[in-house]
Amino acid sequence: MKLYLFFLGVLSITCSLNAQNSEKNTIETEKKIEVPEILTKVNLLDHVEVGAYTLTFTAVESDGRCPKQVTCVWPGEVNIVIEINNAIDTEQYRISVPALGFNRVILSTDSHKVYLKNIEPYPIKPEDKLEAYKLMLKIEPQTL
Repeated sequence: MKLYLFFLGVLSITCSLNAQNSEKNTIETEKKIEVPEILTKVNLLDHVEVGAYTLTFTAVESDGRCPKQVTCVWPGEVNIVIEINNAIDTEQYRISVPALGFNRVILSTDSHKVYLKNIEPYPIKPEDKLEAYKLMLKIEPQTL
C-alpha cells in the first residue's frame, strides 16, 4: 500500500511539472510586446518646442504624391520647409518626404530625438486641393 501511494505521488508530481513546462508556455513568453508609437501632429505654421529648440512647420513647397484613387508608376513625394530655432540662430531645412513616409531624425539634442514620420492628409482624388497639412513627428527622450 505504501509503495502504491509512493508511485502515485511521483506520477502526480511528474505530470504537474510537465504541465508547467509545455511548449505553448515557452512560445507565449518569447513573443515581444510592440509598444505603439506616440506621434505629435504639428499644423502648418505651428511650432513645437523640444528643449531649448523650437521646430516650426513653415511651408509645403509642392505635393506630388499619387492620389489613392489613381494608379501611378511612382508614389511621389511632398517637399516641405521646416525651421529649427535655438536661442542663437534659425536654420531652414527643405525636406522631401516620400509618399509612404519614413523615419528620419530631423533634430537631435542632448535630451531628445525628433523623427519626421509623415505628412497628412494624403490626397485621395487628383483634383483635391489640400491645405490643412500636418507633420507627424515622433519625439522620444535620448537614452544615455
